[in-house]
Amino acid sequence: MKVGMLHARRGIAGMWSPALDAAALLGAAEINQQGGILGEELEVVFGDCGFGSGELAEAAVDQLIEVEGVRAIIGSHTSDLRDTITRRVSGRLPYIYTSQYEGIAVGPSTAAIGTTDVELLGPALHWLKTTRNADRYFFVGNDYIWPRITLGTARQALRQQQSELVGTALVSTRTLDFSSLIRTIAASTAQVVVMALVGQCAVEFNRAFAAAGLDQKLLRFGLIVDETVICGIGADATTNLFTASSYFAGQQSHRNDSFLERYHDAFGTHAPPVSAGSIGAYEGLHVLAGLVRELGTFDSRRLARELNRSGSRRLPRHMLADQPTGVSPTVYLGEAEGVTLRVVGELAH
Repeated sequence: MKVGMLHARRGIAGMWSPALDAAALLGAAEINQQGGILGEELEVVFGDCGFGSGELAEAAVDQLIEVEGVRAIIGSHTSDLRDTITRRVSGRLPYIYTSQYEGIAVGPSTAAIGTTDVELLGPALHWLKTTRNADRYFFVGNDYIWPRITLGTARQALRQQQSELVGTALVSTRTLDFSSLIRTIAASTAQVVVMALVGQCAVEFNRAFAAAGLDQKLLRFGLIVDETVICGIGADATTNLFTASSYFAGQQSHRNDSFLERYHDAFGTHAPPVSAGSIGAYEGLHVLAGLVRELGTFDSRRLARELNRSGSRRLPRHMLADQPTGVSPTVYLGEAEGVTLRVVGELAH
């Protein structure tokens, strides 16, 4: 059974590709060690959907379906491509979207299993207010669907906790020079900068932020600032940097310890850093395998119809009881320490 793994292998989101590849290969190997899916071996085929290009995403989907003959697609990419891919696969085969996302409804034949910004932002901003006395915030995001909706989520959360949003900036995904924006933030009254920046944009912004000395004066809270992004930013630029996620590689649990042991046994001590994104790709394969076993069929159209009926994230996630984040993921707050993330609190379940 061929399954397409679809994510960016280039551009500002390409930095996650090595970890996504590794996690998917481990997931497929585990499923095959357990006898495959209905006795058939699972084979993963990788596709490159790029970043921000609907045409490239469509071409990648067509290649996976029409040339490679995949029976399902696991998508670990940015939100701006999700609807394009859904339209391409609708009614033809199941599409499991694994990335952290803004939480809006997804289209037909699609199941989203990742953590939403609503689950992350409200509890994290409340933590910053109650433990760090932070009441004034500046929002920085890339200018596409995810950060735009996340800005609205942040506004609502700050309003509920009676905090103030003192400034906002949505910047092009092509922007890698943040000097002007850094000056604007420095001149504001913000105590915390909330970031919804993707990959290399997050790296460059945080480096510039620290180079200007703002890391010693302001707190930063970043969405999808994970273990891969932290390594890109570098140890000298992560002071007072926080994030929230349903998964951190450093969290202690029997399930995660077991996963990390298998991961490093497969790929070595210096394997690409595991983060929520790569865990999502790994979990997506296990969700698919569980769905096929439950229905007792490989029929792609029937599997697609089943995802149409799922209605909520919890239904597809019930296959993940033994996996690192489980059926109902807990939200944790992480603080950067050099190029690692230390869990400093449990925010919600």
